[in-house]
Amino acid sequence: MSGSHLGHATVSVLSLIEDHLESGTSITVSSLGGVRAIESEADIVARAPYLDIFACLASEAELQDTEVLDALLLRGFAETDNACSFRDAANTVISSSSLRERISARLTKALELRVENRSEPMQNLLAAYALEALFRLALTGVISKFSPLRIMASLDSDPDGIFAAHAAKLTGAAFHVWRDDELLATLDRLRNTTEAEGEASFELGLAHLSLALDAESIDKVLLELETAYTLLKRAQHTDDDRADATAYCFAIDLVRGFWREASELELRPSLQGLTKAVSDRARQLNRYQLPDWLETRSDRDIQWTRLVIATQRAASDLQKPSWLKAWSVMEQLLIVYDADSSFQTQGGLGRLLQPRIEASFVRERGLLGHLDELLSENSWMQVHADTSNLLRARITQLKDGSVPAGKSSGASPYPQLLRALNYDRLPPEISVAAAEALEQALCTRIGRERRIANPIVQKLLRGMGTALTQCLDYENEVRADFDEMMLQIILFCQSRQDAGVKELGDRGNYLRDPDATEFDLQNDLWQWLAGNFPSCDLKTEVEGVATGRADIYAGFGTHRLIIEMKRHHGHLDKDAARKYCNQAGAYQNTNVKLGFLGILEIVERSDPPASLEECVWYESFVPHGSQVTRHLVTFRVPGNLRSPSSLSPKTNKPKKKV
Repeated sequence: MSGSHLGHATVSVLSLIEDHLESGTSITVSSLGGVRAIESEADIVARAPYLDIFACLASEAELQDTEVLDALLLRGFAETDNACSFRDAANTVISSSSLRERISARLTKALELRVENRSEPMQNLLAAYALEALFRLALTGVISKFSPLRIMASLDSDPDGIFAAHAAKLTGAAFHVWRDDELLATLDRLRNTTEAEGEASFELGLAHLSLALDAESIDKVLLELETAYTLLKRAQHTDDDRADATAYCFAIDLVRGFWREASELELRPSLQGLTKAVSDRARQLNRYQLPDWLETRSDRDIQWTRLVIATQRAASDLQKPSWLKAWSVMEQLLIVYDADSSFQTQGGLGRLLQPRIEASFVRERGLLGHLDELLSENSWMQVHADTSNLLRARITQLKDGSVPAGKSSGASPYPQLLRALNYDRLPPEISVAAAEALEQALCTRIGRERRIANPIVQKLLRGMGTALTQCLDYENEVRADFDEMMLQIILFCQSRQDAGVKELGDRGNYLRDPDATEFDLQNDLWQWLAGNFPSCDLKTEVEGVATGRADIYAGFGTHRLIIEMKRHHGHLDKDAARKYCNQAGAYQNTNVKLGFLGILEIVERSDPPASLEECVWYESFVPHGSQVTRHLVTFRVPGNLRSPSSLSPKTNKPKKKV
């Protein structure tokens, strides 16, 4: 007989455990009848939902009991179906150095099998906890990192969302520790799983943000930031309550705005958005305890918040010719200037943030005077000598022309002024305040020369222009040509909703035909653009573009814009339109990452079609297998239209009284 003898009765080990739990008394090996009693019931105990209890017993066991308890614990990890006790037992093993050292090699095999043999849905949560345990064991150094790396690198888009979402979080954390590029490919594949898309997009976005901070050139920094922003935006859209993704999007907005020399006023909305997102995130974290393997990420979140607040403050301080409290202002500036040191990154932040600071000191004698005064003070030099000397040496090199200015690319905040001056960048002798005033005056003048009467069209153009600043290619001539084409497309959409049969004639018949195709829309739009946009080489059905055929091809010499046309049966919204984005984005592979997607919506209508502002929107995405963002302006043209009067019920006329 197995069990513990209490008087003349035999009580099983499981019953004793339940009695202890009910009474709240401590559980020990002896209170369960001794190690032999436990061993005699190993077949039952290994499958019981008390694996965490036996892990505690094994961690505190006497030397003579460890062999039996360790063996039982390993059987439990292989056989139990209780996910909660599995997770808690793994926590105990990882936190107990002696137990971890004793069983880690054998436990690794059991955990790997748990991950690999997840054929049934009920096994997926256990598999997720097993992968987490492998990762955490590797972090302690007790097992090789190649065990979790091998599993993570081989993961495909898993059909079970519980495992896939947890695996995405672990894979992202593993990338920041081990920097293995195969993990980026895994995260990209996991984006295909609906339940894991948000988590995988977030982790992949953070990975690209990390790559931006270690990039060796400013062009690479900006490219990685663009990709990170797009992926984080997708995570934000996919999952509710993603305050973490929202906060990082605003942080990227702020540092890129600082790079573009945006004013403190322009950066303020992003800082307000970041502050709210951080507050929301703090409330979310109060609901549960953050795992220890994510605590370093929480510290990095705090670092980012402090940096972007300092960056926005720096944008204000650098606009002034001098400072009243030079010591405190300079300290804040040096935090921004030397951000790579606090983040322990490889120069990406410096390439992004330092050029504006350096240019301001070159331009404003008062600021340089403050720096020189502080450099002569011993108390200042004891704390800030290295960074201050670095900044001063850089300013000297810039002034005598021995090194080029750090800012070599990126969209300027003064495009009209630079175009008028025929300069690539703002000359040092023009202050930021003067440049802003001149830029505003030039924009006002241009706006008067080209008035757009419809306020909805104006609103759409402003909104699209703001959103498109995320695209690195959206600048200078490309921006001017894209904006002009976008205006014509918006006006086309307005016209096709307003114009009736009398105005359009046969050309508009397809808008009322339930059997109309995208070729009808293509022909109509081509004729519109041919008559209203003569500054480009406009063609249709152009072959040899992305190994396919472009529906409408607009050539501008050095760059091109492609309009992809589709027909959609049923009501079209942004989610439905995304299934056409890959094809439209493919045409951007070998030129600027900008284009258009036009969709003819065919639906049986009992209500009015969508309003104009609902028919044009901005979309950005990173295709699977790529690390470069594609940017699209999608426009919907409602088809199968009916006149407004036909949408009202008909009533019979009352008969005249005789």
